Amino acid sequence: MEHASSIDIGARKDRQGGINEDSVATAVFENHHRDVARPVGVFVLADGVGGEAAGDAASFLTTTVVRQRLAELLLGASTDRPGRFDLDGVDAATHDDGSALTEDRIRTAIQDAIDAAHAEVQEYARDAGGRPATTVVACVYVDGRLHYGWVGDSRAYLINAEHGEIQQLTEDHAVTNDLLEEGEIDDEVYARVHEQATAITNAVGGSPYGEPNVDVEFGTAPVFAEDVLLVTSDGLIDAYPHVGELRRTYEEADDTDAAREELLDAMVTDDEIRDLVLDAADLRTATADLVEMANDRGGKDNLSIAVARDPDADPTPEVLPARGPDDGERSLADQETVIEPAATDRRSDDDSDDGVDVMRVDGAGGGAGTAAVWMEGQETIFEIEPGFTIGRRDEDAEDNPTIGLVVDDEIGIDHHHARFERDDAGYWRVRDTSSSGTHVQGTDGDWHHLRADGDDEDVGETYRLRDGVALTLQTPEDGAVRFRFFESVDRAERLVNEADEDDNLFGRFLS
Repeated sequence: MEHASSIDIGARKDRQGGINEDSVATAVFENHHRDVARPVGVFVLADGVGGEAAGDAASFLTTTVVRQRLAELLLGASTDRPGRFDLDGVDAATHDDGSALTEDRIRTAIQDAIDAAHAEVQEYARDAGGRPATTVVACVYVDGRLHYGWVGDSRAYLINAEHGEIQQLTEDHAVTNDLLEEGEIDDEVYARVHEQATAITNAVGGSPYGEPNVDVEFGTAPVFAEDVLLVTSDGLIDAYPHVGELRRTYEEADDTDAAREELLDAMVTDDEIRDLVLDAADLRTATADLVEMANDRGGKDNLSIAVARDPDADPTPEVLPARGPDDGERSLADQETVIEPAATDRRSDDDSDDGVDVMRVDGAGGGAGTAAVWMEGQETIFEIEPGFTIGRRDEDAEDNPTIGLVVDDEIGIDHHHARFERDDAGYWRVRDTSSSGTHVQGTDGDWHHLRADGDDEDVGETYRLRDGVALTLQTPEDGAVRFRFFESVDRAERLVNEADEDDNLFGRFLS
């Protein structure tokens, strides 16, 4: 089995002195006997998000953990079964465990491996802070079939030389895909420059207090001798950096067909990817050519690529079967992945992919009556309305808080710990509804302890909130989960993004 892989920082981040947050991990095991070759391939690719250091750690942990788990489970079961080689005098029934290579077994192994990586990233987040997260594509090739699972918007393709076709196996877990399905966007080309084009709806990690499982989507496809498997991050697909200009060109155009062609000229298309891979002298040249093309288009982001082919696989049939999102062989694990409530994400209107996500909590209408809450070190801002609560999420409860944290009982956060309100004068306030109290940092920097059951006249139940003030459901000390309140989403986005560049901004702003 032939394979190659490459990662590149991308032209733009290289100029800016950034780092590469993508990671790739591969492993190929082969047994050869007489005229029988039995390769098993494991290919894992991840694209980190959550800030440079956090994304870098998340993608590296995920690729290494997933590869290790899959290699340990599949190595013996896939390559070291004498019964599979038709040896004289060897009882296949005695030496072969056919169940080891079933589709269900491999999908379970992929799910377990990604869940293990998810736990590693969560542990890292608890120790180091921040909101490290990553996409992942995990592929297992065996017996002429590719079994794969994915989370996020990194992709897997099969490119067939016999028919000159490229088939996308995965479907992006992205806000724009949801908008396309809902009919709010009707042009897939425009979706690639939409203001939410970089927002994903599913990730590994993302919160130190999240659920233990990840929603992994699965697929299985036959692989032929003339196929090349390509796994890539979105740095290849979305290489053009000035998407804001392209978006305005499309939105302001009288002739959208002409504008669409202009967008396609700037983008990296599937057909271009196909042609480069099929024209390359070998797989390593193919990866180099793909990296060069992405950087020539602007190199907006890190990019990672893994390619592979099995020349000993069965030849391509006269009619190439459907493979990918519409082939009927996909499934989505019925598991929850994040602690936050169901919501609609939207990305700030920025040409870069470095902004925060805004999550509209169910019930928040997005009007003038809403405010925003941000968990420090994270990349999500929650849009809220009066009456929304924050506290500990209980999986079995029917009345979970509006913003729920998945934490251990002993941490001391109540189910409905605090509530956001507006008083008669229109000011926002936080009200403690817990047994242990809520802490709010005033503009003077001092912490105020609110207690719903407090008899001390110096300890109130509510506190007026101002832009940028911090609050916590625990004793305010190192390691406590802290939130910041803002009177509008727009102000939250601006200040949170500025705070990424200026650690002292909040202190100066509140003083």
